[in-house]
Amino acid sequence: MANSFSSNKLFVRQASGLVRDVSMTNALFFNIAAFVGTAVGWAVVFYSLGPEWKGLGVSSFAWMALLTGIACYFLGMIFASLTTAMPRSGGDYVFTSRIISPFWGWLESWTLVGSALTIIGFEIIVAVHNVQLTGILLGVAFPGSFFSGAPNWFQDNLSKAIVGIVVMLAIAAISLLRTRTFHKVVTGLSIFAVVAVAISFFGAFSIDPSSMNAALPALGTSYNGIIDAATKAGWSIGSPDFSFTGLIALAGLVSVVLFQFIGFQFSSYIAGEVKGNVRRTVFFAVIGALVFAVFMNSLYMDVLGNHFGFNLTNAWGYLYWNTANAPLNGQPPFTPLLATAVHPGAWPLWLIVALGNVTLNVLLCPVYAIFLSRIVLAWALDRQVPEWFSEVDERTNAPLRVIIIAVLLGAVFYILTFFNVTLAATTFFGVLLAGLTWIMPGLNAILMPYRRPDLFQLTNNTGKFLGLSRLVWYGIVWLIFIIPVYLAAFVWPVIQGILNAKTSSDFITFSNTTGIGWALVIMIVGIFIYFVMKAINTRQGIDVKMMFQELPPD
Repeated sequence: MANSFSSNKLFVRQASGLVRDVSMTNALFFNIAAFVGTAVGWAVVFYSLGPEWKGLGVSSFAWMALLTGIACYFLGMIFASLTTAMPRSGGDYVFTSRIISPFWGWLESWTLVGSALTIIGFEIIVAVHNVQLTGILLGVAFPGSFFSGAPNWFQDNLSKAIVGIVVMLAIAAISLLRTRTFHKVVTGLSIFAVVAVAISFFGAFSIDPSSMNAALPALGTSYNGIIDAATKAGWSIGSPDFSFTGLIALAGLVSVVLFQFIGFQFSSYIAGEVKGNVRRTVFFAVIGALVFAVFMNSLYMDVLGNHFGFNLTNAWGYLYWNTANAPLNGQPPFTPLLATAVHPGAWPLWLIVALGNVTLNVLLCPVYAIFLSRIVLAWALDRQVPEWFSEVDERTNAPLRVIIIAVLLGAVFYILTFFNVTLAATTFFGVLLAGLTWIMPGLNAILMPYRRPDLFQLTNNTGKFLGLSRLVWYGIVWLIFIIPVYLAAFVWPVIQGILNAKTSSDFITFSNTTGIGWALVIMIVGIFIYFVMKAINTRQGIDVKMMFQELPPD
């Protein structure tokens, strides 16, 4: 597409080239596909990424998911309100650049892109795991068959690279579909995955811890063996702890929940393609997906955890995240596989669950590539990056170049696992980089009535309570939740890392291991790019200030 300038230096732009093909149903399943990912068969694996205990029969993870869900309702309302006023593709970048400043809009979206790319890499890793776990499942169902050797698959980098390439090709095939076809495929595959969730959830009631323990020898392990190995490695089930250190640990657990939730609001990033009533569609998609996210990380997770064995799944998950001694050559407690060991005759049902998990692993990546491409398109329309990135392909009605780049860069994070970058480190790094994405919407909600009253009047949340508009209250409530979480889960560990580092090399090792160092590098690179592009635009005579007073084109 072409951009031009008038003689009085006003910035003149043509239409974006996007088409409004996304229905309310499409938007809902786009959001669901953006966050479920690993959770179908991996739900209980995430117990062990934080301090685990039960209160009133509910796991600490589920409690934190419920708390996060309540807080995220206000975040969802913020996204619905801001999208109503600014129904353009680009999400946070458009909101923050028009309400606060183009610099913060750029930095927020730049770090989100970095975080999202790590998540694509994460899902490719998990998809490779799930291909192997599905093979192991079939080996349990059919002893002595070809699949009996599945625990030994992908033990070298070459075989991992081959299956990773196959997964990437599947991701690329979906990503390169025409926009309308893409959303139909996402909706259809997401519905299949939701069916898998239902089978998994109700199927768990046919299993109890004693039957699970009795079936473990079919997987080449035992309950006592798993518990003993995990205990020796430092695992234990704790009790509710609301001391300072206990709250710090719970904040870390909330950060893991946020990793599981991120994506429920992503229909806001494709608002420029939503047809009909944008406000109603985005609200329905965001809140509907949030309800499903809470279900997957609380009731669903605890039903599976309790029926398969709370201690067993915790201990096995601990071995997976923290050691190389997890059963089945280092595999996580994949619930469809565990269910097959208990009820091998019902293997077709558990296979559907396993395939549903693989489907969502693969599907999340093109969904991320699509939403990332809309952020980059919005950058290009504002000349934050070269115009080359804003080319919308006529066949797909999408920024095809950016989609391809996003898939390839996501694969880089998969390749890094060949060099001992762990999934746990990837999780921490991804949530750390997404910090501004979680925090800035609250600031936008609070400042919008005062900085952009013209846009605020379009939000449908101008009614007041105690002298402040509803939108401002949404922002205040959200910030009261999210800022302490980030301070405790990320700032405090950095302070401790600095205090515990006896030498500079110790701190460098700490920062590289946790991803803090790389997060800082990505932010510095982003800041450099912003000021370089600002200087170029100013030199070319573009009225930068006026450019960010207007919304990007449809």
